[in-house]
Amino acid sequence: MYLCYGDSITKGSPGVSYLRYISAKQRFKNLGLGGETLIGLNDRINDSLKNADNINYIIQIGTNDILLPFLMQYSMEWEKRIEYIIKRGSLPCVNVDQFKEIYTELIKKLLLLEKNITIINIPCIGEDISSGLNRQVEIYNCVIHKLSIEYGIKYIDFYGWQKSLLKDSQKDESYFISKNPFDVIMDVLLTSLKPVRKRISNKRNLSLTVDGCHLNDAGAKGLAGLVESFL
Repeated sequence: MYLCYGDSITKGSPGVSYLRYISAKQRFKNLGLGGETLIGLNDRINDSLKNADNINYIIQIGTNDILLPFLMQYSMEWEKRIEYIIKRGSLPCVNVDQFKEIYTELIKKLLLLEKNITIINIPCIGEDISSGLNRQVEIYNCVIHKLSIEYGIKYIDFYGWQKSLLKDSQKDESYFISKNPFDVIMDVLLTSLKPVRKRISNKRNLSLTVDGCHLNDAGAKGLAGLVESFL
């Protein structure tokens, strides 16, 4: 069994999870949590570590360590929503140095218990790959990549896969997450249906996501293929 820890991108809400397109789905358990951060996951994973039968872990985390601070400034409505997420325990790292420290702690904790680890890097935040948010993504992904090399961990460069496709199809304007969290709640409902996901992505001029972050079927299939090639 592969325990797949992550945020809403792993969970697949809004949008769709890459686990939907994995072969032998019964071997994968979706443990994604919307709004999850590295600190939150590092705490949440402790319960599963108590079970010696839990050997294989796929970790996809870090998006919200960049996105939540941005959304706090994005609108008053998001500020209130983020405050709730933080109180729940999903606290974003304050900077890249803390991110490296906590990620190192997570890796060491798993390796100490002889777990097999596969890391998925942070995907694009918005389909404009030249944006300030995606420059931050690249900085954080550099940290994750170096840690994977240092500790001999499988590293899936999903962002690199997205970037290679998006740079050949950059559009003048593409949709990014609404300033009203209620619209995201509506996306959760609407994008649970495959035909609607496709229509929403097309209407918003998006290639791999339904809102700039969360995956549509093309993005999910791409990540599923990368995961299977490593496993």
